[in-house]
Amino acid sequence: MKRIIAISALVLAVAGCTRVGPGYVGIKVNQAGSNRGVQELPARTGWVFYNPITEDVFEYPTFVQNAVWTHNVDEGQPVNEEITFTNADQMLVSVDVSLAYTLLPDKVPSFYVKFRNDDLDRFTHGYLRNQARERINEIAGKYKIEQIMGDNAAFLTEVRSTLQRDLDPIGVKLEQFGIIGAPRPPPQVIESINLKIQATQIATQKQNELVQVQADAAKAVAAAEGKAKATLIAAEADSAYNRKINESLTPTLVEWQKAQRWDGKMPQVTGVGGTLLNLTAK
Repeated sequence: MKRIIAISALVLAVAGCTRVGPGYVGIKVNQAGSNRGVQELPARTGWVFYNPITEDVFEYPTFVQNAVWTHNVDEGQPVNEEITFTNADQMLVSVDVSLAYTLLPDKVPSFYVKFRNDDLDRFTHGYLRNQARERINEIAGKYKIEQIMGDNAAFLTEVRSTLQRDLDPIGVKLEQFGIIGAPRPPPQVIESINLKIQATQIATQKQNELVQVQADAAKAVAAAEGKAKATLIAAEADSAYNRKINESLTPTLVEWQKAQRWDGKMPQVTGVGGTLLNLTAK
């Protein structure tokens, strides 16, 4: 009998022992008795002993979990998991979402109480995706299509912070949240946005051309004004020179210059009263 009891105790001891590996935490759940419920402190890496008759041990990973919800059946789950929402313009928009999260070790007991299992795949593509979809649809109602298609940092930041508030009580921390590729509004909206962008680019080009024309015209005016001023200055200088010459041409000076040019020979032709009509230059 003692041997049977000893063997039974050994079997129970072996059966009631499990090892929590690196990157995981374990929680012990008592299914019977007055102390039934979840152990408040999770077990870290190492061996965990428990009563297999009345207790269960659940392991949860504490490393980063990644998820993608896309319309592409070859990426993520083999089904269309894209998220569709309505924005402030009442447009139906579809997006592919990428997300990463971790479980906070100290809050793993709260996580178990909420979901009653350790199936993270079910949590990720069930509860978490539903929460993300609700928050995206809620926040998108405040944003125009340009704020979702273009610089959507404000939109994504608000969705992430709101979703994180939902996850705080169960010990889930978002490590990354974003949209894969570009949002997909109706085709006519994309065409309208492209036409608007094209019109903006043409307007910018025309404005640049106008500025260039104005610059060239200003340059030509400046050159013309400069040339006109130079001509005026030259004319004023010539006028001043001529005026000075005229003022200096007295009868005495003229006669003196004639005398300076005379070679001492009498002129071949004289006018009436002996006036010199032809002076031979020297």
